[in-house]
Amino acid sequence: MGTYRFFLAVLVALSHMEVSVSGMNPGVFAVISFFLISGFVMTGLVRTHYMQWRAVPRFYLDRVARIFPQYVLFMALTGLALVVLRFQSPYLAQFSGTALWANVLVVPLDFFMFSPAIAGFMLIPQAWSLGLELLFYLLMPWLLLGRVRGLALVASLAVWGVAAFGFIHTDTWGYRLLPGTLFMFLAGSYVYDQPRPSWRHPALWLLAALLTVAVLLVAMGKHSLPYNREVVGGLLVGIVALFWLARLPRTDWDDWLGNLSYGVFLCHFLVMWLFESALGHPAGQPWPGSTLAAMLAVCVLLAWLGFVLVERPVLRWRHRLRQRGRG
Repeated sequence: MGTYRFFLAVLVALSHMEVSVSGMNPGVFAVISFFLISGFVMTGLVRTHYMQWRAVPRFYLDRVARIFPQYVLFMALTGLALVVLRFQSPYLAQFSGTALWANVLVVPLDFFMFSPAIAGFMLIPQAWSLGLELLFYLLMPWLLLGRVRGLALVASLAVWGVAAFGFIHTDTWGYRLLPGTLFMFLAGSYVYDQPRPSWRHPALWLLAALLTVAVLLVAMGKHSLPYNREVVGGLLVGIVALFWLARLPRTDWDDWLGNLSYGVFLCHFLVMWLFESALGHPAGQPWPGSTLAAMLAVCVLLAWLGFVLVERPVLRWRHRLRQRGRG
């Protein structure tokens, strides 16, 4: 799934570079697919290496070692560039100690909508989704070992449905917080356990439910609520794509692109702010195609450096940790 993950990371970057598709945000579509992939991969990781209660702390250590090394690298680079170049952005408008700690800890970023202090200073604004991922990691071993995954999926789907129809805040509860998004991760989890679709597959029943909800949203005029179209579309396409991708063999090229995807996801705001500063481009305005290509090329270069200098050494250690867990 490395090529697919790289493509999704590029979509997220383009969405923050003011690229839209028929009025929709491609980054939201991509993030939903990232949730599905995360559920798929974490299920494989837990079942293969950490499927015992005593192994859960090692799983958490594995996940910290995955998320934080490159994150800290690009957060530090962004902070240094901010001090030197004085970027102007709503995401960097109000520094505070509270916001700084939120950036370091990552998880509080997922709750930025409840804290003006955090919302006013986010060095890697898209990292709110990493906070959500970390919360999912905390919960995932307990759902599998406790065998309550199905109940959690149904409960989360209900929360999302209430949000999608506007009874609670659609963006907050239907896209950003774990109660309304957990079922997306768990859909990927079920695909891992049963990669071939059948009429009894929970993910196919979820697809049928989503299609029904999509029809109702359009009929009731609720499809225009924040990100409803992107979330539903991301789920429908993402689940189908996951069934297909799960059966494809891995290749070196695919792994290489997958290794770059996280860095591209992390560094693109830094690259965009650097280009804005160098070219005097007004924030929030569309970019020429040639400049978009140049920014993406710089993102790929930084992602490669981040993987080689930071991620690859940690990856070797994580593999040794998993082997000890399996033993």
